[in-house]
Amino acid sequence: MISVYGRGGQYATAIGAGVILIAIASLLSLFYIPLWVTASALSMLAAFVFTRHFSVRMGQKKTAGRVWMAASDKYPGPDTSKLPAVYFLYVLGSGGHTTEMVEMIKHKFRGSKNLHRRYLITTGDRHSQNKELELEAIIHDAYVMGTGGTYDTMLVTRARAVHQSFFTSIFTTLMCAFEIIAALTMIPEKRPKDQYGEAFRYPHVIVTNGPGTGFIVCLVAQVLKIFYLAPENRLKMVYVESWARIKSLSLTGKLFYWTDIADLFVVQSDSLSKVTGKPNVGNVSMRTTPVGLDYGRREAWPGDYDPHRGSSKAASARKDTTNT
Repeated sequence: MISVYGRGGQYATAIGAGVILIAIASLLSLFYIPLWVTASALSMLAAFVFTRHFSVRMGQKKTAGRVWMAASDKYPGPDTSKLPAVYFLYVLGSGGHTTEMVEMIKHKFRGSKNLHRRYLITTGDRHSQNKELELEAIIHDAYVMGTGGTYDTMLVTRARAVHQSFFTSIFTTLMCAFEIIAALTMIPEKRPKDQYGEAFRYPHVIVTNGPGTGFIVCLVAQVLKIFYLAPENRLKMVYVESWARIKSLSLTGKLFYWTDIADLFVVQSDSLSKVTGKPNVGNVSMRTTPVGLDYGRREAWPGDYDPHRGSSKAASARKDTTNT
């Protein structure tokens, strides 16, 4: 597990310090600079943010949900093993959100040596931490030769705890946002800069499916791109609405819907698809045969894989690894 305040978080610290200095300067300007000058500056800033937001949105290629979930019944995601780097960030929420995300990852996972996964979990969420460890154990079992890639975990402060007052939640939300900046910009220790350069500086794709923290993560990512602090071809956002929502969107779903910051917004029911106009990808987060992991086992052990018993060669390899 990586600390957001540890080595490699200098980039986030610099951004945070810059924001604080700008806030202090803005506050002082109210006392030492004419009000009309301050109002003009704020208006220009608002116009810049507004224009950049739509510029970033217009530059994003709208991908059909069925393309992203290509061949969902027989194959996992596309083969990315030829790319120099592939980096996913998964936002895990408590309870059912994490369970759905884990099932979706198992269903669509396709490992490769150039793949890195980062799991973002709020502090105190032991359920998500346990689920992540279980998932990675399954991935390690499916890709016994180390072809499943690398992963790490980062904990961030929960934006607002249950029954927390609105006033104190302002500070915890700001702390959460700062820690998210670190999670989005800190190079993984398993992909060091001296070996991989800046290839793993920013996640290529952020995947979330409902927890409130997921919207904050994507909002921070959008702000980084608006102010040219992150490249526009990184931090692509995928929002998958829960399968339990069949008539209306969740609160997080509504935030994504109205801000339109997600590069891909999909739902899991026809009825909700008709209401929102978002593509329906079917129930991709239910507990079924893990197509992605089974496909990985077949790739690793061609001609020697039984979906019910596994691979005899894989079992032998695991035994040899354990003995050594």
